Amino acid sequence: MFTSHQKLIPLITVIAILLSIISCSSETEDASLLAGEDFTSTNIKVYSIDTFTVALSTIKFDSIISSANDRLLVGQYRDEEMGTINASSYFQLNTYNYYLDNDAVLDSVDLILGYDTYYYNDTTQVATLNIHKLTDKLTTEDSFFYNTTEFGYEASPLVTKEYYPTPNKDSLVVSLPYDFGASIFDGIRDNIITDAETFYQQLKGLTIHPDPNNNGSVIGFSTNSEDTYIRFYYSIPGEFESDTYSYDITLNTYFNHIESDVSGLPLEWITDQEYNLSSSASNNISYNQAGTGYVTKIEFPTIKNIYDIGNEGTILEATLYIEPNLDSYSEIQPLSESLLLYTIDQNNDLATLISNNEIEVTATLSSDNSEFNQLVYSVPVIDFIDQKLSESPETEDALIVIPEDYNSSINKIIFNDSQKSDYQTKLIVTYAVYE
Repeated sequence: MFTSHQKLIPLITVIAILLSIISCSSETEDASLLAGEDFTSTNIKVYSIDTFTVALSTIKFDSIISSANDRLLVGQYRDEEMGTINASSYFQLNTYNYYLDNDAVLDSVDLILGYDTYYYNDTTQVATLNIHKLTDKLTTEDSFFYNTTEFGYEASPLVTKEYYPTPNKDSLVVSLPYDFGASIFDGIRDNIITDAETFYQQLKGLTIHPDPNNNGSVIGFSTNSEDTYIRFYYSIPGEFESDTYSYDITLNTYFNHIESDVSGLPLEWITDQEYNLSSSASNNISYNQAGTGYVTKIEFPTIKNIYDIGNEGTILEATLYIEPNLDSYSEIQPLSESLLLYTIDQNNDLATLISNNEIEVTATLSSDNSEFNQLVYSVPVIDFIDQKLSESPETEDALIVIPEDYNSSINKIIFNDSQKSDYQTKLIVTYAVYE
């Protein structure tokens, strides 16, 4: 086979002509194999092939980084396909100014959680947050925290807050106990807390958990210092009674712990990262879910059958179409408009982000031409197909598609395989043969 560089340069004029012809003459009753006209002047035949097997399976990453994004996730809901999704956040706080007036007196203290507009599932249901003090300082050996990471915290919550999520508003304000605030406020005022270490001796951090009985939504809160912080309101005796002051401490380390209970569901069969749950074993669907680590693995096991056509040729175009299950998305569980294309290796470890001329290759969502106007993702996979046809030795790498915010959301996508989608999930390859 030619490399992509070798085959495109001498044929650029011919390819332009071929693509024009293909765009005007691809209609057929039999979509399994289309032979183009025999161009006697160029001795080229063009084939459009859509019968390659598209094999879907579901894998689960052992863990994904959840501390590299500017979002706290908190909430719980139950999903028929994905089980019970639970998101809790852990964070440390600090300040760069360990000074308060010697006469300052604490009035009250609030935790302000700034909404970042993200939500998933039903926000009309009342939610309950349990805020606990950490018993362990947040530490890590590799600079990251993961969706599977947990730290110890006090069994009794510092405070419990019931609320109706309003993610398009400014913030959720949670009043904290006066004694909790005074221990920190007085320590700073009296020069007992003077740096990060003495601060952590007083407060190692907080964790926010949804109530185990919640069944509503997962809400995103900002980690920016101007949006989310603990604010101490205080006054100074002898000054005007109307004069009030505030002192803030902000987040400096944080991550989200995200888990799902899939008991009794096909996903329960996935026991480790190397396990592949074939779509044929899970009702002809495969699963993607951000945050929890589930992802659809895509393989083309029959792609080398293209050599059965004979003679030497080149791929002009290769597009994967993959259909999301109609019953799996709604206004409160929307689909991502675009997905990034990655490769994974034989151990299902993330390998590379696929790009074309330094531009990320994406799967885009659009309506197909079917009678029911069903949505479908389309993604150019020509570079991957070229690689599979020319690689030596052969590898077992495959494709996955995930949203850009895979590490900081919990959106799901359930894909129909070829059988379930009535062959709307398919790979179409346009192949030119030189005779």
